[in-house]
Amino acid sequence: MGITISILGAITAIIVSIIGAWLANKNSIVLQTRKLKEEHYVKYIEAIHNLAAENSKVATKGYVLARDKLFLIASEEVIRKIIEFEEQTVGKQNNLFDDYLTELIKSIRIDLKLTNKNFPKINLKKV
Repeated sequence: MGITISILGAITAIIVSIIGAWLANKNSIVLQTRKLKEEHYVKYIEAIHNLAAENSKVATKGYVLARDKLFLIASEEVIRKIIEFEEQTVGKQNNLFDDYLTELIKSIRIDLKLTNKNFPKINLKKV
């Protein structure tokens, strides 16, 4: 009887350690993915800024590269907002740039698990 209890205890300990290692690995992957998304989102926002500030071939190339990399990691909602932002603002003279930029930033924040309660309308400032 004592050996059976010892064997059951050992099996339970092994199962608990396997589950713990699996959960720790899963959590690590989630954190690494979130960090990767954050880095890509920051580079994308920098590319938008550079494009708005100088609108050169170099800035355009940087924007397209940042956007294409973002398409690999961003949520579907963010990708839809990027496409909508581009369709409604690029090469057009309208007052909707700030509205679409704000919606894009909100979708990025949601993807990063941040809240948007009372999030203000934003815009890019040129100096």
